[in-house]
Amino acid sequence: MISEKPQQYLTEDFLEEFEIALANEVNSFENKVQRMIKFVVDNKGKRLRPLLVHSCCNIKYHSSKQDIIKASVIVELIHIATLIHDDVIDNAKVRRNQSTLHGIVDANEAILVGDILLSHALEIASSFSDTTVCREVSKATKATCIGEVNQSFAQKKYDTSYEEYEQILRGKTGKLFACACRLGAKLSNADESVVGYVTRFAENLGIAYQLYDDAVDVFGSESNAHKTLKTDLKTGKVTLPVILLLKSCCEEERKPIIDLFQNYDLFDIGDFDDNANKIDELFEAYNIKQKCCEIIVEKLTEMNTCIANISYLPIADKMKNISEKICNKIKLTL
Repeated sequence: MISEKPQQYLTEDFLEEFEIALANEVNSFENKVQRMIKFVVDNKGKRLRPLLVHSCCNIKYHSSKQDIIKASVIVELIHIATLIHDDVIDNAKVRRNQSTLHGIVDANEAILVGDILLSHALEIASSFSDTTVCREVSKATKATCIGEVNQSFAQKKYDTSYEEYEQILRGKTGKLFACACRLGAKLSNADESVVGYVTRFAENLGIAYQLYDDAVDVFGSESNAHKTLKTDLKTGKVTLPVILLLKSCCEEERKPIIDLFQNYDLFDIGDFDDNANKIDELFEAYNIKQKCCEIIVEKLTEMNTCIANISYLPIADKMKNISEKICNKIKLTL
């Protein structure tokens, strides 16, 4: 019997095969549902989660490639489902310079499409020969939903600490990032030490990425962000800029500032600009944008420490490349 030879799995080849596999899954749905899913999938982002699966795998045999592709499709479908649900929760009409699904169909239909994608992802996960992938994906999906619920419970809860908020983000975003990395490592039979390091790398990346998203929502421009902004303030989400401002201000200012946040989406049209400008001035006066960036940098530093501890260099190099791209994006948009 002739054994397969070890081979390098280039990122370009991986992404090409991933897009084909994802399209095949979309095309498997009934026409009406397929059109709605295709609308969301075609408005593609950076494919960060599939890239994380790829970055943490060490492809030694051709047969492993198909498992990596399948796992990448699973995590991307879950991510897309969470975006659909997020847009309904936030009443967001624009994402990546295009209408959200919630912007063109009934909210109930959009929610059900998200549910379909979650179910389909778990169905694909169940097709693996053992329960490892199904277990990892189920745990990550549950953690993501719990993170969203916890953030909803924290809505307008202005005594939320940064530590409490970070735990919310670890579940909401970090666990799915970690799932992607763990799948890449486990499907290529990486050592448990490597699985541990890529898990911590991914959770810190997920937290950093969400903190960055928090900052963009407040300090970014819609033309650069390619989505509806200020949705966190309008829905009463207590995010990093809000937490830092309330921590930085003096006790006498705290209640008036909280009143501004609590009533952000209730301002009369004539008063809205004045009150929104007051909040912007407070963020600027307390240098909140810079403080947000400093916390994000701390998370990126923790990520790089995890990368430095990974002994298998091809995996470490691919992870470092992703880290550098995130850093560059932050520098350009904040």
